[in-house]
Amino acid sequence: MKHVLFFVLVVTLTFFSFSQEITNTKPSTQTKNAQLSDDSDKNALLEDSLLAIEEEKHNGHFAGVDVGFNVLLNNTFTANFPNDPQWNNTVINSYYFNFNFYDRKLILTPDKLGVTLGLGLNLSKFAFSEDWTLQDAYSATDSTVYGNAHLDTINFIRNKLNLAYLQIPVLLEFTPKKNFWLSAGFITGIKLSSNVKQLYTDVNNPNFTYERTIKGTFGLNTLKCDATIRAGFGQNFGRMYGAFISYALVPTFNTSVMSNVHPFTFGISYNW
Repeated sequence: MKHVLFFVLVVTLTFFSFSQEITNTKPSTQTKNAQLSDDSDKNALLEDSLLAIEEEKHNGHFAGVDVGFNVLLNNTFTANFPNDPQWNNTVINSYYFNFNFYDRKLILTPDKLGVTLGLGLNLSKFAFSEDWTLQDAYSATDSTVYGNAHLDTINFIRNKLNLAYLQIPVLLEFTPKKNFWLSAGFITGIKLSSNVKQLYTDVNNPNFTYERTIKGTFGLNTLKCDATIRAGFGQNFGRMYGAFISYALVPTFNTSVMSNVHPFTFGISYNW
């Protein structure tokens, strides 16, 4: 009887020991779920990284801010108007500002060449050196009045023509390195508004100053088209800094009633 009890005890202990080993070798459901969760997170991060890289390829270098100065040139590319002194402008006070809020690059060759399109708002100021006042269409039948300028009797402290355009660029962009780019092309625009702002002192009392705003078309062309060259450097996935020059291919004014005036612009840019 003792031998039988001993045999049963040995078999029972062996069974429980074997069962415990099997239990310990089986992975728990929580461990499996944790592994699956980690793999899912890694795949999501990888997909996000790939999407970011792909999106960066279509990120042109137009969106951002441009700040510069305007120089009025004649049709011989000089800033000299002996017969039209009203177009002599003070460059340091003739500001050029672009807020370019959208761009998209169409890839021609991977990582090197593409065409950048976009949308932006341009604000241009032209500070006149002389005391001239632009006239608008006071008479629809008298072409000598339309869009002309006259030498005012007032000595102006500030005399500026302000223009606003909605712009669309078409730029061929070359990126030889990830942190350097060069582009050239055209920026077209449609005029949104135009006015002249003048600040002057009272002739009888110099202590009093007055400001007046003259709204009108002033013989301005509605459309513009500038040839431009732009270049910059900086981080591949971040801020980039650059410079640009532009020349107006289309005269600013209607040449049938005004002089042939072409703004030349130069400045710096901050792109994102």
